[in-house]
Amino acid sequence: MVINRSPSPYPRRGGPSCLMIIVLIAVGIGIGFGFTNSDEIVQVIVPTVTPEPTRSAESFAFSAQLYNRDGDTEKAIEAYRFAIDLDPDASNYYIELINLLTIEGDAVEALNVAEQVSLIAPDDPDVLVAVAAAYLQNGERLAEIGERDDALNQYERAIQSAERAIGKNPNLAPAYALQAGALIQQDRDNFNRANELIDLAIALDSSNEVVHFYRGVVLETQGYYDRAIESYEMARQLNPAYLAASLAVAYSYFYTDNRQRAIVTLRDQIEETPNNASLQDALGWMYFLAGQYPEAEATLEKAVALDDSLVRAHAHLGAAYFKNFNYVFAIPSLETAVTAYEANRTEENPLTDSTSLYYNYLAFAYFRENPDWCFIAPNDEAFTAEELFNIVIDQMGPDGIRGENAKIGLEDCRKARIDAGG
Repeated sequence: MVINRSPSPYPRRGGPSCLMIIVLIAVGIGIGFGFTNSDEIVQVIVPTVTPEPTRSAESFAFSAQLYNRDGDTEKAIEAYRFAIDLDPDASNYYIELINLLTIEGDAVEALNVAEQVSLIAPDDPDVLVAVAAAYLQNGERLAEIGERDDALNQYERAIQSAERAIGKNPNLAPAYALQAGALIQQDRDNFNRANELIDLAIALDSSNEVVHFYRGVVLETQGYYDRAIESYEMARQLNPAYLAASLAVAYSYFYTDNRQRAIVTLRDQIEETPNNASLQDALGWMYFLAGQYPEAEATLEKAVALDDSLVRAHAHLGAAYFKNFNYVFAIPSLETAVTAYEANRTEENPLTDSTSLYYNYLAFAYFRENPDWCFIAPNDEAFTAEELFNIVIDQMGPDGIRGENAKIGLEDCRKARIDAGG
């Protein structure tokens, strides 16, 4: 007989199955084992972190090359510093660092590094070239703040270092270019010898930005502005981070009446290098010369904030304040510049047409702020307005534009003295 039993609608009653009991017991044993051996389990599941091995000097140097390739000069400089810290005897790292510092326009730091590597590899021709570049740029920096004698010393050391490099390797094109640049800075009448050196440098290596830059310097000195611009532009094309080339070509454009292109060139470079005081100063001064005094003032304030030691930026900022009738602000900026120029003024290093302008501006600012400052030096300063005007006339002569302006100032002061009962 077949019995058809239908499934019960209710669940079966009774305790857990044997299988469930076995599983629960196993889990309990596992948990107990886990607590007892927790350290060992952690080590198996989460392995101990292994510290990253210390990076080598070569690794940092390779990173520096990549940063430099990508245009990040700041990080490249930092990476080379790390490489030098790890391997202080590797002269090639110093050379690359000096090259980057000179490209960036950091003359003081480039010279510091050059003096270090000179002790490590004094006869290496590549070291001697880098050292020559550092001396030359430092000389240009000193000349800008009026320290002409010290600048001449730096130019001479650049020439000697370049000559030594050529003596050890006559195929080093930058050595000839740097020597030409130093000779021109030393004395503009050295252009014949400078031309010979530049021609040789171009023949040896026409794809070197330093060679093209100093070719531009030599050409500009002789008044060949269009050809100089071509050389500066080639230097920039070969190395877009070459700030000296950007500054030089911008000034060349400006003084050949292509002012808008000059300003655009500097604006574009500032977008890439916003924290460079020399670029901001150049742009601000171009605004000033173009009569855009508010823009000049704002830009030159940035330059001084970036580098308070940049004397010409103080002079330019003071001039912008003066043109904006802000004599209270103009006076301290102009005093900073005039004090620096006066400290370095000698018979061999007289005032120039440019520097004498700031003496006149300061004297007129004194007069307009307080006519008594014509004959009483303000706040224990070194000069009265009358004395500043007389310095300009003595240095520039009475008949040039600076002298004529100074004579007008003296007449204003004479009237002020009469009004004061003097």
